[in-house]
Amino acid sequence: MMEQWKGKRVLVTGGTGFIGSFLVERLLDAGAKVRVPIRAANYRALSERRDEVEWMEGDLRSNEYCQALVANMDHVFHLASHRRNVAYHQKYCGDVMAENVLMTAALIQALKEWKTTPVTFLSTANVPPTSDVLWLDHAKKIDGYVLGKALCETLWFAAAKQRKFPLLIARPVGVYGPRDTFSEEGNVIPSLMVKARDSEKNLKVWGSGEQERAFLYVEDLITAIFTMIHAGADGMQYIVPQNVITIHDLAFKIRDLVNPSLDIVFDTTKPEGSRSIAKLPNHLSLDDFSWTSLDEGLKKTFDWWTHKEE
Repeated sequence: MMEQWKGKRVLVTGGTGFIGSFLVERLLDAGAKVRVPIRAANYRALSERRDEVEWMEGDLRSNEYCQALVANMDHVFHLASHRRNVAYHQKYCGDVMAENVLMTAALIQALKEWKTTPVTFLSTANVPPTSDVLWLDHAKKIDGYVLGKALCETLWFAAAKQRKFPLLIARPVGVYGPRDTFSEEGNVIPSLMVKARDSEKNLKVWGSGEQERAFLYVEDLITAIFTMIHAGADGMQYIVPQNVITIHDLAFKIRDLVNPSLDIVFDTTKPEGSRSIAKLPNHLSLDDFSWTSLDEGLKKTFDWWTHKEE
């Protein structure tokens, strides 16, 4: 499957980030020539392989910079985003949305000179499957990150419709794994791990614990993206392991892994989001996909985190 990438010139925005670094490594292993935008000399997870990557310093919101960035590329993966946590996304919804849209708009403008270059855009399954950007815009609380992703999807779809370039928009559910940001304000899994490590008696969990969620191990996401590209998938595609877990059960798994002596307290005065998740279809090429079990993925994530903290 990866043979087709040998010698290909590939741009990966967000290549130093949590997900992007795994994507870059997979491409390098396949023999691709990878270009990654960077704003400062911080190679993060790619530090040991920085000499294998073509780095281009600049600002993804700049049209001129993006014109140089996309030149002569055989494929563009757009993963870069302005992202923090839900509270930040709601408080600064307009700023977060604008930052993400500006990057996409600059790349789309730059690609006018390279009309046939395939694009893969990483969106999020938090964009509701039956809702549009107007619905998101009129929500009581606007999540600027989700709204920005939805707007970026629209921009990519319109550009691909006009110019006829291959476009894949991936909407993964909650991605977790090594290299994620481990803090109490981070994603659900790393946040619970940090709280379990730092708590003395009780692991406090927001909500009743009855909320259902699905989680996707980061390396499965990368494999799924390449599987779909190899199968010729296009348009909007979800990436969802077919296992759902309650926050209650997740909290106990993490407690047992990180700090088994803790009691678990569910704080029903705190917001918990939706109780259930929609049934989201995967592309046919993922029908026989071998997903990493949550237990295995949590163990790999915990082992990486504890080794990093040493």
